[in-house]
Parts: sequence; C-alpha cells; structure tokens
Amino acid sequence: DMDKCTQCNKCASICPHAVIRPFLASPAELKRAPGAFETRRAAGGNSYAGLHFRIQVSPMDCTGCEVCVTSCPDNALAMKDIQAAVKEGHKDAWDFAMTLPSRGERFDPFTVKGAQFNQPLLEFSGACEGCGETPYAKLLTQLFGKRMILANATGCSSIWGATAGWIPYTVDKKTGRGVAWGNSLFEDNAEYGLGMVLSVNQRRLHVTKCVEAAIQARVGTAEVQSALLQWLDKKDDKEMSQVVGDKLQGLLKLEADAKALPAELKEVWRLRDLLARPSMWMMGGDGWSNDIGFGGIDHAVALGENINI
Repeated sequence: DMDKCTQCNKCASICPHAVIRPFLASPAELKRAPGAFETRRAAGGNSYAGLHFRIQVSPMDCTGCEVCVTSCPDNALAMKDIQAAVKEGHKDAWDFAMTLPSRGERFDPFTVKGAQFNQPLLEFSGACEGCGETPYAKLLTQLFGKRMILANATGCSSIWGATAGWIPYTVDKKTGRGVAWGNSLFEDNAEYGLGMVLSVNQRRLHVTKCVEAAIQARVGTAEVQSALLQWLDKKDDKEMSQVVGDKLQGLLKLEADAKALPAELKEVWRLRDLLARPSMWMMGGDGWSNDIGFGGIDHAVALGENINI
C-alpha cells in the first residue's frame, strides 16, 4: 500500500534474497512505466527532488518468507498469491524497475535508507526462506561490493554463496565491478584471507614503485604525469584511488590498445586492477570463527593488517 509506506526501506534491508527493493524514477522515465508501477513523490529532502519512489517485489524470485511484511513498521505490505501478482503486472513492473539507473551515489550509504538505494551485488541466492545471514552479506556488497575481495569459509555462507551451476554475487550495472569471491576449507579461512591481504599489499607496493618510476622518467603526456602524481597522493583513499585510477586508465587505454605504451607504463597498465584500493574481507560461521579456525583469526588480527571479519 503506497499510501501507508513511509519510504524507510527497512523491508529491502531485511530481505534475505534482495527481491524487494526501493526504486527512484524521474517523470521522464515514468512515461514508459507499466501500469502496475505505482509511485509516490519521493520524500527526504533535496537529494530526492523531482523523483518518484516505488517499492517493488520480484514475484518470480520471492520465496514467501514474509520477513518484509512482519518487519514493516507501517503495515504497508501484504502477501499475495504469485499468479495474482503476475496477472496484476508485477513481473512487468519489476522488469521495468531493472532498467532504471542506480541513484545510490546521492545518499549516505551508512544509513538504512540510503544503503538500500545502492544496487545489491548479492541477489536471488539459494539460501533458505527467511535466512538470517544473507541480509548482512547483501548489505556488505551494497557498501563495499564494487571493490570487495572476500574469503569465504566453507559452511552455510559458502553453500548459498556458490550454489552449483551459478553464483549469486553479481556486478554493478554501471561500472561492471563486483565482489571477487573465493572459498576456502572450513578450518583455514583466516589464513586464506590473510594470504589475500598480504598478496594484494605486495602487488600494490609493486604498482606504486612502477608509478614512481614512470614519474621519475617523465614518460607520457602532461595529463598522464598529472594523473600519476594524483594517484600516488590518493592511492590509499578508498574513494579517490578509484576515481583517479579510472582517470589514469582512460588516459593510458588508447596507447595500450595500440601497443604504444612506454616501458615504464606497461607494468602500470598490467596492474591497473590494483589502482583502486580493495576492501578486504573474510566471512564464515561460528564453527570456523569461534571453534576450529579461531587460532587463524587470532593470528590474522595479531598481525595488524587492514582486514575485515
């Protein structure tokens, strides 16, 4: 019921399978919307100006757990038979919603409401109805997913995280970036994740030395030299390293495609995936983290490396 909805986005944040999401559409975009895509003017200040709000469910992916219904503070949601939902046009409404651009960059991602406007990079997993793990994992992808490297211990999260035949981790539709996911044995995930951290650190140290060498040799155009200096200054900034790294890649791409890069820049181009500072994570259940794998976690934490658990 859109008249009851207060646009808090709690239903989307709690959904285990990312099948209910908030969408923002401009008046121009709504001209091609199907009839079932009912909206209300978006509320919340200047960031929402000129936009219309819609909570939309994918009827073909919903597992019927009712977590969104019971979590809604406004009693705005109700369960409906799948055949009736499809007949009313909700599948068409979802398909239309999937064509809308993400506007998550307008909002504070570290709020319940703002985070849900970011595209979830974990969706439609094989987790049980009402799963309590996937909402947290989904939220991690909304906050860090475009630069996230994840070591996943064997267990429930590795089963719904890599169901045979497909994987529920996806990529950002604007940038094509997503979670780099790997699964370790049950008992050694901390060591596995720590190895990822140490290897990324060494590779980023190498690309830093290559950038310094290119600056010293004064290779490339003045614009390339400026971008190299900017990256060297911002390489450890989680957002600016991505922005400046993308700019540098754009400047180098034409020469790289033409195989005309100076020797000092060839290695920078080869290691371009490391220009953005990755967000390093390890994830698993209590059997790994509090039982058989605790010694590994203790070792990883004691080293003082920048890793998230």
